[in-house]
Formats: sequence, structure tokens, C-alpha cells
Amino acid sequence: MELETILSVTTHRQPRARRRSLNELAGRYIAYIALVALVIIFGALAPGLFLSWGNLSTILQNSAVLCLVSVGMTFVIIVGSIDLSVGSVMAVSGVIAAMATPSLGWLAFLIAPTVGALFGLANGAMFVFGKIPSFVATLGMLSVARGLTVIVTGGAPVAIPLDSSFYSVGTPPIPFIIVIVFALMFGAILTQTRFGEYALAIGGAEDRARVLGLPVKKLKILIFMLSGLMAGLGGGVLTSQLGSGSPTSGIGFELLAISAVVIGGTPLTGGMGSILGTIVGSLVISILANGMIILGISTNVQTVLTGVVLVVAVLLSIQRDKLRVIK
Repeated sequence: MELETILSVTTHRQPRARRRSLNELAGRYIAYIALVALVIIFGALAPGLFLSWGNLSTILQNSAVLCLVSVGMTFVIIVGSIDLSVGSVMAVSGVIAAMATPSLGWLAFLIAPTVGALFGLANGAMFVFGKIPSFVATLGMLSVARGLTVIVTGGAPVAIPLDSSFYSVGTPPIPFIIVIVFALMFGAILTQTRFGEYALAIGGAEDRARVLGLPVKKLKILIFMLSGLMAGLGGGVLTSQLGSGSPTSGIGFELLAISAVVIGGTPLTGGMGSILGTIVGSLVISILANGMIILGISTNVQTVLTGVVLVVAVLLSIQRDKLRVIK
């Protein structure tokens, strides 16, 4: 009963006036508003190029990896933590999978999420048992994983054999089918299981969750493993799309994943979140990049706009009365 109280206080039974406030509504639906706005803007500026089935296919293909990584990041942010290592974990997972392809064929793809989960386990252990803030622990892992990738590869891409069935994983529409499967699965886990309830409770009121005897440490470790697994899965799909495991892949992906989650309505203060919102947030970022490429806008400007969008999303969604518990 007390668990239900925590959940209701943090997600449902907020004061009526605040629930209807403009800021909260904007924070919750900013992804959907931005998605419609971007389609209208780019559709008006470049209708022949942007509003085509071919370009839609390109957007879905390019957004698949971001969607996968961001789904895992959603759970981390819901409990009030952060994972800055996902880009590097993508790289090391993809490289190891590519190295195993000549002997294992498409089964090597399964190595990528396994490697990612192991790195996530290390992140969770440092955070929970070492009592190192998640920001610091995963920032350190960012460097460790990237360094290991360069050491293993010698700084050169690891090519997948041209006759390997590994390529099929990155062939449209398989990447986005994978996204749909995992989004539905983890959406159900978040909304329909005790695991999801516990995650929301810990993010909303961790001290109360501890008093109630919830397995806070165990759940946090599992969530970081989940984030690592999804980063590894994304790294495997990206490796298939590129045809090689690159030591430079995934650079800056942590910013994109965090942006997708926050734009999707999950505040950095935790306690609430939506897998659907994260998917829409990922599409917003992908459409923004796609539209600017079509219009011939510099990649530097794209980087600036991505940062601006993230800051605006945080400004609208963050719960300022919980700032003291950001981890």
C-alpha cells in the first residue's frame, strides 16, 4: 500500500493546479509537439525531398540505433541516475562482435548485447557498491571502454566478411523491427511489472523505497546492465549497417541518447518516464538531423541545435523541487 502511495505521489496525485500547469504539459508533450513542428517546417522547405517514402525509410533506418540505446537510458534516468558510457560501450561491443563474425556468422551479433551487459554490470557495481556517483563511474567507463576498443583494434576498423549473414541485421526494415520489439517489451516492463513500479518508486522517493524494503541496490545494478545491454545491441546493429566495427563509432552518442530521453518527457530528476516518449524523442533528433542535411546546413549547426533542444527540454521538464536528489 505504501509503495502505491509513493508511486501516486510521484506520478499521479500531484496538485491539480500543477498537473495542469503549462510547463508540465509542455515538458510531457514537447516531443510530440516538436515532431509535428519539424515535419511541417521541413515539409514546407523541401517537400520533394523530405516528404517522400524514401526519406521516411532513411529516417527510420538512421533512428533505429538511437532508439535502442535511448530505451536503455530511459530506465537509468527514471531512477535519477545517468549513463555516460553508452557511446563507448557501443563501440567496444560492435568491434568484438565484428571480430567474432568470421567464426560465428550472424550469431556473432548476439555477442554485442552480451558484452554491453557486462560493461553495464561493471557500471552498476561501481555505482552501488563503490558508492561512486553514476556520473563519475560512467564517465570513467567511457574512457575505459573507448581505450580498450582502440587497443583491441589498433585504431583500425574491423571489417565484416562480405559473405557474412551479419549484414542482414542492419538491412531495412530489420533494425526498426528490432526497435518495435524492444520498445513494446520494455514499455510493458515499465508499466505492467513490479520492476517498473520499483524503478518509478526509487526515482520518485528513494529514501521511502529503502524504508519499505525495496531491493534498491539490486534494481539499480539490473538497470545499468539493461542500459549496457541496449547500448551493446545498438552497437551490433550499427556495426551491421556500417559493415565494420569502428573504434570511433558511438562518439557523442551519450548526448544524443540523453537528449532523446529528456525530449521524450523523462525528467533528469527521475520518478517518471515513458518508452513511447523516448522513441518519439529519438525520431525528433533524427528528423532534425535529416532535415538539416537536406537543406545543406552545416553539421556544426546541427550540433548547436541539438544542445539547444536538450537545454530547452530540461528547462521544461525538470522538477525543481527535487533538484537536491539528482545523482
